[in-house]
Amino acid sequence: MKKTLVAVAAFAAMTGAMAEVTISGFVDGGVQSTRSTTTGGISSTLTSAGSNGAGQSQLTFAASEDLGTGTTAFANIRINPGIFASTIGQDVSEIGLRGAFGSVLVGRDYGIDFLTHAAADASGWTSAAVGVVHNADTSTGNAVVYILPTMVEGLGIVLAKGLAGASGGNGDATAYKLTYKTGGFMGEYAAYTATTKSASASVWAEDFTIGGTATDTEALATGGTVKGSTIALTYDLGVAKLHGGMSNVAASADGDQKASSYMYGVSAPFGATTLGLTISAADRTNAANTTKKATGYRVKAGYSFSKRTSGYAAYGSQSKSSTTAKDTQTMVGVIHNF
Repeated sequence: MKKTLVAVAAFAAMTGAMAEVTISGFVDGGVQSTRSTTTGGISSTLTSAGSNGAGQSQLTFAASEDLGTGTTAFANIRINPGIFASTIGQDVSEIGLRGAFGSVLVGRDYGIDFLTHAAADASGWTSAAVGVVHNADTSTGNAVVYILPTMVEGLGIVLAKGLAGASGGNGDATAYKLTYKTGGFMGEYAAYTATTKSASASVWAEDFTIGGTATDTEALATGGTVKGSTIALTYDLGVAKLHGGMSNVAASADGDQKASSYMYGVSAPFGATTLGLTISAADRTNAANTTKKATGYRVKAGYSFSKRTSGYAAYGSQSKSSTTAKDTQTMVGVIHNF
């Protein structure tokens, strides 16, 4: 649900024009309990409150103006209010033009493969949730994006160029995404190529994180190249929806690091309740040619109290097959959309 405000800026006051601004978002709050077992067999449990079921709470300001001749100017700013933290973090900011030529925008957004990973997860995507092991999605900043107009019914094409500028370890990146929808079927393919400017390029090293464990990352060498691709397939049968996907990442100039992952599952509505189950696995080979593997599963139940408010409960379990390390997580919470 969106709330609409009418904002009159100084320029608009002089010209008589008015700009429409919409405010939307959601607040997600809950409690989660995570039990971790180390390679030595020592277990510990951490219980905390936070934004859990749908990721970080979000607040979005969106504005647009009709420029005539079928062209619209638009701008979006999305922030994470952080109701369980003391800071407000910026998430997505972009400005652009759309028309018969498609859409051209500049700014910051999720990585090209973020929503592709999300489509493959039947348990409701939260990128750090225990039980959904995967190659982490990329980060995209300082990007120029072109969304092509629809030329074939059901087909969407996105092209993106990430510009490094003066940022520390990040190099330039190119990316694209193809999406095709027909009937109950959806297929999506996202790919990117990125370079590194220094060995501290942690942004691209995140692509080798599995099971949400930061210690599995490894910085890339200066001048290294990372290439990644992710595919997601879903089919809505009406009574249930099938989900599946896989991802591959490879890095050169640094011992040829590589990683791959896959996930599959099913989600189904039962009146006001929706159930989802995802099974996943991932592996990563580092510069020393050591391979780590992880497997996991996650089940989630959501219940709609109304069109804007829902509750959820989830349980996930993951382990590294090369060791005895294991994590389990239980979470419950409420989401309110506005």
